[in-house]
Amino acid sequence: MKNILCYGDSNTYGLKPGMTGRYARDSRWTGLLQKLLGDGYYVIEEGLGGRTTVWDDPIEEHKNGKTYLLPCLDSHKPLDLVVIMLGTNDLKKRFSLPVCDIAWGMENLIKTIMKSESGNAGSAPQILLIAPVPIANAGIRDLCLMFGDGMESSNFLAGEYEQVAKRNAVHFLNPGKSVEVGPEDGLHYTRAGHRKMAELVAQKVKEIFPQE
Repeated sequence: MKNILCYGDSNTYGLKPGMTGRYARDSRWTGLLQKLLGDGYYVIEEGLGGRTTVWDDPIEEHKNGKTYLLPCLDSHKPLDLVVIMLGTNDLKKRFSLPVCDIAWGMENLIKTIMKSESGNAGSAPQILLIAPVPIANAGIRDLCLMFGDGMESSNFLAGEYEQVAKRNAVHFLNPGKSVEVGPEDGLHYTRAGHRKMAELVAQKVKEIFPQE
């Protein structure tokens, strides 16, 4: 059985658009991924709303993705693949980060996984880096104030992440705007969006493990 860890933020957690609750596991992209891949795979969900790459949030505590990453890898090893998708929360105005710094934060996490010895027989697991779906400006006042120019900057994350993936020889997926987000906030996936993400990731996993 291939063990796959999905490490992300509220969209990996399965938060509904408008932040009105959580989708059931069989509607979340991780749960749907498990169904698509079948019994030869075990998909582990590790989603946390507000999680950043490597930054401490001065308002929401315990959101630094670096802090929990090593304990998480250690508790779930041996892992065959780590799917990591973070960066949206780094775009908040409170962090004042250019896109290149968010990409460097992600590269820090990639290198942490590569050195973690959380794969089989103490090796490194394979890594699939996913670029976050760009934020759609839904005209919600609080979100516009929270993200500001970060909404536009979200469109440039994929290009920076692709370079990170190339530099570190890890797998990369850019879903772009093919994954539907809800008009309630422009951030969180609809049910159709979760289905699409599951399909994209499943296709990529089968490319990574073609013999399965």
